[in-house]
Amino acid sequence: MAAKHSVRVFGTARFILSFGVAILVLLVVWVAVRAVGPAEASKAPSLVLPSLPAPTIAVPSPPSVSHTPSRTPSASPSRTRSSAPTSPTPRPTTKPAVTKTTTAPPPPQADVEATLAVGASWDEGYVAAVRVTNEGDRPTRWRVTVSHSGLRNLELRGVWNATGDQQGDSLVFTGGTLAPGAQASFGYQTSKTGRGKARPSGCNALGGSCSVR
Repeated sequence: MAAKHSVRVFGTARFILSFGVAILVLLVVWVAVRAVGPAEASKAPSLVLPSLPAPTIAVPSPPSVSHTPSRTPSASPSRTRSSAPTSPTPRPTTKPAVTKTTTAPPPPQADVEATLAVGASWDEGYVAAVRVTNEGDRPTRWRVTVSHSGLRNLELRGVWNATGDQQGDSLVFTGGTLAPGAQASFGYQTSKTGRGKARPSGCNALGGSCSVR
């Protein structure tokens, strides 16, 4: 009898516990229904992903163009430099000046002729006479040069009717102005050392010719 009594007590406790659990489940379901509503409670839970911010692309705004024409003419010149290449400015070509030359008439020709004649010659020197003639067509001053070769210690000893100068082995004689067709005569004397007769080797006249006789 005692065993049956314990079985009944245990069965009653299980029934009461099961009933309490059922009541608790119903209470939880009722609270959930009240909180989210019957429609939301019947749906399956959804997975919510975090939203990423969309990239922002900045588009540059086009420059504003004013179509209003300016009615006031600009008085000041534009100072904006043009970037276009400038062509080089051609240099003006200058023609050489043509100079007209006038041919002047030739100057009158001076023609002087001189003749040298040795008057005396010996081992120690010689004496000579010279005649100068102006055969040109204008007045001229004359000059006669007498040269020597192979004479030792040549020296001009005297001159008459002219001016004489010794330059090494040459003797230079000058005189006044001769008119066209006029003549002039002069003489001189020289000395030397060594054997052999002394004589000039040649002569020349400025503006003409000279000969030795």
